[in-house]
Amino acid sequence: MNNYIQKLLNFFYDYADELISKEYISSINKKQISIDYLSNNKKGDIATNFFLIIKKKIINKDFNFVDDLNKKIFNIEFINNFEISNNGFINFFLKDDFLLTSLNYIFDQKFLDDIKFGNNKKVNIEFVSANPTGPIHIAHIRGAIFGDVLSSLYEKTGFKVSREYYVNDAGSQIDKLSNSLFKRYLELSGQKIDILDDEYPGEYLIDIAKEIHSQDNDKWIKSDKDDVNNYFKQFAVDYLLNNIREDLKLINVNFDIFTHESNIVKSNIIDQLFDILKQKNLIYYGILPKPKGDDQEWEPRKQLLFRSSELGDDQDRALKKSNGDWTYFANDAAYHYDKYKRKYDKLINIWGSDHIGYIPRMKSLLNSIQNDNKYFNVLTCQIVSLIQNKQKIKMSKREGNFVTLLDVFNKVGKDPIRYYMISTRNETAIDFDLDEVIKKNKENNVFYCQYAYARASSVINKAKELKINNFKSLNINEFKKNITKDELQIIKLMISYPYLIYQSTYSNEPHRLINYLETLCTIFHSIWNKGKDNESLRFIDEENFEQTKIKLFWIQCFRTIIKDIFSIIGINAPEKM
Repeated sequence: MNNYIQKLLNFFYDYADELISKEYISSINKKQISIDYLSNNKKGDIATNFFLIIKKKIINKDFNFVDDLNKKIFNIEFINNFEISNNGFINFFLKDDFLLTSLNYIFDQKFLDDIKFGNNKKVNIEFVSANPTGPIHIAHIRGAIFGDVLSSLYEKTGFKVSREYYVNDAGSQIDKLSNSLFKRYLELSGQKIDILDDEYPGEYLIDIAKEIHSQDNDKWIKSDKDDVNNYFKQFAVDYLLNNIREDLKLINVNFDIFTHESNIVKSNIIDQLFDILKQKNLIYYGILPKPKGDDQEWEPRKQLLFRSSELGDDQDRALKKSNGDWTYFANDAAYHYDKYKRKYDKLINIWGSDHIGYIPRMKSLLNSIQNDNKYFNVLTCQIVSLIQNKQKIKMSKREGNFVTLLDVFNKVGKDPIRYYMISTRNETAIDFDLDEVIKKNKENNVFYCQYAYARASSVINKAKELKINNFKSLNINEFKKNITKDELQIIKLMISYPYLIYQSTYSNEPHRLINYLETLCTIFHSIWNKGKDNESLRFIDEENFEQTKIKLFWIQCFRTIIKDIFSIIGINAPEKM
């Protein structure tokens, strides 16, 4: 089986170029050309909007599109015929022998070679990167799953992927964490404390303080202030980062690399970056404009600035604070330069939607180094709202009131978390209903899809018990004679799998896997249910071996595709439920 949909798309890309060069049509945007293989609205096996795009662009009145397409399209080996619908879509019908050959590729798992288009290129995907100032909570879970599944997609398609976590363990927020932890330590020693508004009030710090107090008793009460700050800072970061790692393991999210901001600060990498920016005349001393909507007193002052406005940002950006310390952007720029030096072919960052405004400055920085706007990509995840008892759970990180990953895992388990966090486009907000995702019925999509796999497995296992093993050697006549309309529908969807994988990876949209999976499983359950009422439609009929082996053949292919998708998503493929 090959990526036949992409072959057809490439045909239309080339065809458009030919029509433009011959001045039959004026210029078009080829990115608008699409192939529909998934929706129920199409009238053929697959459909394209190509004619809709070009018909208003035809500038040669003597050009007959249908005649011209007829001369060319039948050179494509898998097309049987086509028709143009009244609404302008071109509907294609596939050859039966192509369907059977493609099924054989699934059965033998040769399709896995067809989707290896990455050529071992190195991709760095940085995700989660939550500040080590508290436990992983619901706001981080979506980015964790999205980044991990996207990494698996890239690996599936032949890229070498490094999963990376950037540990923000330098700066004022870590000092505030240290101060907050020390106050909890003092509280355990009997002293009265006052947690300030900009400090961390969460009770998780009490547990960490207990660890220190059990080891050191009152040792730190009268110690040097710098020693206290350094010790409590390091202890908190190590403790919380270890907890973050362990919590992420619960949902099978693991990282290849942890890079610490503190190590970036200590290294000379920022000096190397600045040498490059100086050579390109991209840094200077200047005064930034007054921040919009800032009612506080503001004084103009000279700072070291990056000319990011020349590279697509809306204004230049500060690299040093007024006290001479590097800004967070400067350290972050040095970190990304460090990733660039590690010779990746592509960098992908997964950020929360609250960081959207930060994207242009980082892109401008990378473009100044690499000069390739496809080298660095930032994907953002919208918020997740937790629902329980039909009500949204109110959370406030500042008040220390939030739902942790561990809380959610203990309520619903790994598979629903991983499934639903990529079930919609990453830029779309999610309502995650804790009551609904644990129900064992068709309303729960993860259960519904896993149940389809278990049902298919029960059919194959039953066939083995009945010693029906030789169901691979099909010929085209057997296939055409015994296959049903519903079975053809699911087969045509299955052989589109390589294109789905290509499309999902190329567009960085793993939610496409869920859309495809749910459509596939819905058709399977429908075929299963029809067999309850009509014995001739049941998967195993010992009196009709010819029909049975065809059903077993495509069901085994169905299991192969479903299990492959489950492996990318990172959920279980249960043999029984």
